Amino acid sequence: MSAEKSLILVVDDNKENLRVVSSLLKTKGYQIALSLNADNAYQVLESHTVDLILLDIMMPVEDGYSFCRRIKQEERFREIPVIFLTALTEPQDLVTGFQAGGIDYITKPFRKEELFARVKSHVDLSNAKRDIIRQAEVIKKINQTRDLMYSIISHDIRSPFASISMMVSMLAEGYLEADSEEFQEIIINLNRSTKETYALLENLLQWTKTQTGNLECHPKEVDLKSALSEPLSIAQMRADMKKIALHESIPEGLTLMIDGNMFGTVLRNLLSNAVKYTEEGGEIKIIAKDENERVLIEVIDNGIGMDQEQLQKLFRKDIFHTTTGTQNEKGSGLGLHLVKEFTELNGGTVSVESELGKGSTFRLEFPNKQNTDIQEYQ
Repeated sequence: MSAEKSLILVVDDNKENLRVVSSLLKTKGYQIALSLNADNAYQVLESHTVDLILLDIMMPVEDGYSFCRRIKQEERFREIPVIFLTALTEPQDLVTGFQAGGIDYITKPFRKEELFARVKSHVDLSNAKRDIIRQAEVIKKINQTRDLMYSIISHDIRSPFASISMMVSMLAEGYLEADSEEFQEIIINLNRSTKETYALLENLLQWTKTQTGNLECHPKEVDLKSALSEPLSIAQMRADMKKIALHESIPEGLTLMIDGNMFGTVLRNLLSNAVKYTEEGGEIKIIAKDENERVLIEVIDNGIGMDQEQLQKLFRKDIFHTTTGTQNEKGSGLGLHLVKEFTELNGGTVSVESELGKGSTFRLEFPNKQNTDIQEYQ
């Protein structure tokens, strides 16, 4: 952060001191906030991002030591460096200032060269520390992403691949007659496992892109009925295996301004979850309508539903919540994170209503193509 963007708070009950310090620091390009007392200084801290505090000690009502201790007790202000401006030069006074949380001191009357040097030094150190903290957060996020990927690859992808490998081996080594019931059952299971594993890989790749900033959003006019075709086809195959009735009610000509690939991922995950958590013989509906300049899309099932504790975990960024389906179908918890992120990237919102034992309704709302202000970005 340059001097031009650094904000220094000067706290002194002497207006002339405030004027002199302010005038000097402004020549170096710093932004200045001035306070005559501790209470006013605290208000400045609450409403502005301050990079450094120059603090007088001898002030009425609350002195500089007390004010420094007060702000150092709050995490949001703790890292702001405090330099005491003081006429007190006894060693014990200076020790008291450091014990209160001060990082340096400048004795009055001061020389402008000393003021400039100490302010620049601590502003630079503060900015460097802020950059290190920011970089540490980025590294932490990268490591969390990496660890999650390893976990998913280890637990959620390796297992179905092992199953696929075993079924392929049985077919390749001729243990079963091609016209036998067992042979046909393995083909069906192999097809299902392959598609589920592929969908999981797709989710993992898409989610990784959202975490690394490599995701591209290209909104264009999309016909909703057409966009639903491929996700609905995939869901239909899984629904047929569980004898689940799958109905859609999408008006002809209903369009959205949206990224088609992202929207396909959203629909695929919502339908996949609905099938996963609906018992054999159940029913799933997908309904869309144009309502008050918004397009409303609902995926409704009469499956096992969720309690309040599960609902609260669904879209939390720090939790990848997943449970097994009604036929022990596995999942990574990535799907609903993608639903939320992709929906919001395209200007929409997602919400859910659910009752344990009675089913769930996932609701998407998007501005229609005439009212959307989504911009293409990379």
